[in-house]
Amino acid sequence: MPFSFPSQMTTFVSRLSRRIEEYGPLCLGIDPSIDSLTRCGLPNTAQGAFDFGRVLLDAARYEIAIAKPQVAYFERFGSAGILALEELALLARNENVLMLIDAKRGDIDTTGEAYGEAFFSSSSPLKVDAVTLNPFLGFESLRKLLDFAVRNDGGAFIVVRSSNPEGEELQTARLRNGTTIAEDLCQKITTFNLSLDLETLGPIGAVLGATCDDAAAIAEALPQSFLLAPGVGAQGATIETLSLRLAGARGRVIPSISRAVLFDGCGPVELQASILRFRERAFELL
Repeated sequence: MPFSFPSQMTTFVSRLSRRIEEYGPLCLGIDPSIDSLTRCGLPNTAQGAFDFGRVLLDAARYEIAIAKPQVAYFERFGSAGILALEELALLARNENVLMLIDAKRGDIDTTGEAYGEAFFSSSSPLKVDAVTLNPFLGFESLRKLLDFAVRNDGGAFIVVRSSNPEGEELQTARLRNGTTIAEDLCQKITTFNLSLDLETLGPIGAVLGATCDDAAAIAEALPQSFLLAPGVGAQGATIETLSLRLAGARGRVIPSISRAVLFDGCGPVELQASILRFRERAFELL
């Protein structure tokens, strides 16, 4: 049965669904590392980081589901880098591109609420559509942040199974009841989304690495969530293999491409062709 997208366009889920329906599910990662800036002939500065993001968005013609800047590559420049990230978020908002901040925040509940204000408050210069979160201080430590995001029509992607091999030992460790930590997170995320009593998917998604052998089982345990799938391209996975591995989650999988878009060059023509190629392939996941 074809995936059905909601008609209302106010919540994070409805905004993301509309973008996916129109442009496909590709997430464009924006990672202005020293290597990437050098490759693209840009200075290793806050301005260079902003220009890198702008060049990628321009090459995509702003026709993507969502953009994902990695906050660390901006924070390394201090306050100038944060300002560059704010300007990039503003550019995305002005062009109606959804912005997912890859920050992997996770702390106690009081600071979680402050993170919520930073990313979702209407008065924040860094207001975005969604943020990645680290749950390994306990799922309940994220509660206030999640509540704040939902009240402000935002979303989150919680790390459940990451594409980096270093995370596997912790994420697949078993609790006293026999479930793995990843499985327990799936249950908690699904319970949270169901508690909102929505007729569509919930606003709390999961980070599910495209290279994980147990990706299909994790996706099945998250029936109410969008699935952000890093690891396509530079880490070895392809959209074609992801389509086969997560065939049961069609319409919910968002492949994330970062370094791979640079492989054919950083000129406008090369970047545009590369992003378009990945974007068209990503329609296989619907």
